[in-house]
Amino acid sequence: MKKVLYIKIISIFFLFGGFCVYSKTTFKLGIENIPVSLLKKVCPHKKKEKCLAGLITNQTGVDQKGKRTVDILTKHHIPVQYIFAPEHGLNGILAERDVHDSVDTQTHTPVISLYGNGSGKMIAPEYMNAIDFLIFDIQDSGMRHYTYISTLLSTMKIAQEYNKPFVVLDRPNPLGSVMEGPLVEPDLISFISIAPIPLRHGMTIGELAKYFNKHVLEKPATLYVITMSGYNRSQGFAGNFIHQLSPNLQSLQSCYGYSFLGLLGEIEPFDVGVGTPMAFRCITLPETMNVQPEVWQKLQALLGSFGVKSFLYDHTNPKNNRTSKGLRLEFADMSKVHAFELFIAMLQLFKKEEIPFSFSAAFNKAVGTKSVQDVIAGALSEQSFFKKVTQDLQKFRKQVSRFLMY
Repeated sequence: MKKVLYIKIISIFFLFGGFCVYSKTTFKLGIENIPVSLLKKVCPHKKKEKCLAGLITNQTGVDQKGKRTVDILTKHHIPVQYIFAPEHGLNGILAERDVHDSVDTQTHTPVISLYGNGSGKMIAPEYMNAIDFLIFDIQDSGMRHYTYISTLLSTMKIAQEYNKPFVVLDRPNPLGSVMEGPLVEPDLISFISIAPIPLRHGMTIGELAKYFNKHVLEKPATLYVITMSGYNRSQGFAGNFIHQLSPNLQSLQSCYGYSFLGLLGEIEPFDVGVGTPMAFRCITLPETMNVQPEVWQKLQALLGSFGVKSFLYDHTNPKNNRTSKGLRLEFADMSKVHAFELFIAMLQLFKKEEIPFSFSAAFNKAVGTKSVQDVIAGALSEQSFFKKVTQDLQKFRKQVSRFLMY
């Protein structure tokens, strides 16, 4: 009897153990799915050794084992002539207005910056004329105001202008498939709100590229999206967070927090941990404001009603040597967190509790609308505002549905 029971236990172990291994091995990123026919598609009139690529990437451009995209492409006989780096640079460590050109120390490939003076830069003609096609492989945050998708659109535009094929190696959306928030008003289009898509856009980088190609670019580029396999769009990142996205998006938890704390960071005097290991994982106010414990208790209750756990927290930010007190946040299931509604509810709470705050000059561009400030000021009803947001989202979902690949 014991032997039979032992065999059954072992069988169940291998059944479920095998399933887990199978699940992990069947998920593949775009970089892990490059077809052997890619060069024939993008360079049908050239030999392999003469088909030169321009790679738009940074430290997130790696496979699940940590092998860099630039090195993988070389093994696929796709020589990279130039590497083009977005905001934060090739290694994702810069938090400055200017990212300068450099050289990849491992391959000695020139690294050309696509970010300067606090905004994006286009690829110069001399680089476009020296390559045959562009490849994009950067992990996005899932939020419109994160500039990696701005770099995606601007490089697609230049590829179209120079009649160069554009290849996107697809990656997960850390925030899953939920779409939230206002679309960008036409006069607020900027590098931090590059196109009229929702604030939390709910798409993979490849799906965004397809949407941009059809509905944003004046003329479509020759676009190829190398899809993932085994991807669950509602789940987003199911496995390990392969690499931090930037100096302040250091983990999956910080990506989750960025979904609404990215906007709160544009409002003084809130400190959301930027420049510390808790970036976008806390909500604090200067100790000198003497915010009463009852306010934090009310905020904890509000966060909890949206599925966000919170704990009392204080820290001193090395950027300004200012001590702040507030809450540290933890997220479980981001698909159940309505981040934009939570953001508005938080502002209303702070207003009701007479906590003084002011919006930065960049806030309207980041959120994509002037209406948020109108709602908080009482010039526009919250009901009317969310009715408009909901209507726009419904139209957008219908429009974008044909580009969803998973």
